Amino acid sequence: MGTSDSPGVNTADPETVENGADRIVVSFRPPETDPDADGDWWVADGEWLRENLTERTYRQYLRRAHAGPVSVGDEWDEFVSCGCATPEDVVLRVERVDGGAAIAAETAIEVVPRTAALEGTPTADGADLN
Repeated sequence: MGTSDSPGVNTADPETVENGADRIVVSFRPPETDPDADGDWWVADGEWLRENLTERTYRQYLRRAHAGPVSVGDEWDEFVSCGCATPEDVVLRVERVDGGAAIAAETAIEVVPRTAALEGTPTADGADLN
C-alpha cells in the first residue's frame, strides 16, 4: 500500500518546519457569526471553551494540523469536544505571529475570544492584539 496526500490534509512535520514563530495568538468564534462584528454573539460557555482550546493536547494538535507557513488573518474551521461525543464548532483566526512566519514544534499558541481581539485586549504577555 502506498501513501497518498489528500487535498486539504497538512502533511508537514512540525519538527522540520523552518522559520518557526516563537508565538502565535489565535482567536475563536462560532462559525455562524460575522468575524468583524463585536455584537452579541455567544459561544456555549466561552470560558469553558477557552480552557479546552488551551489544553496542552489541543495546542499540540494545532501545531501538527497547521504546521508550516502562517499569516495574520488565516482562519481554520475546527471543533472542541464538549464531552459525551458532543463537539462545539469554532473558527480559529490567527491574530498575531511573533518571531517567525510558520508554526513549528516549539511555537507557543495563545487562544483568546474573538471579542477580545476586536477590543484590542492585552494578551497574556501584556501586548495589545491590535
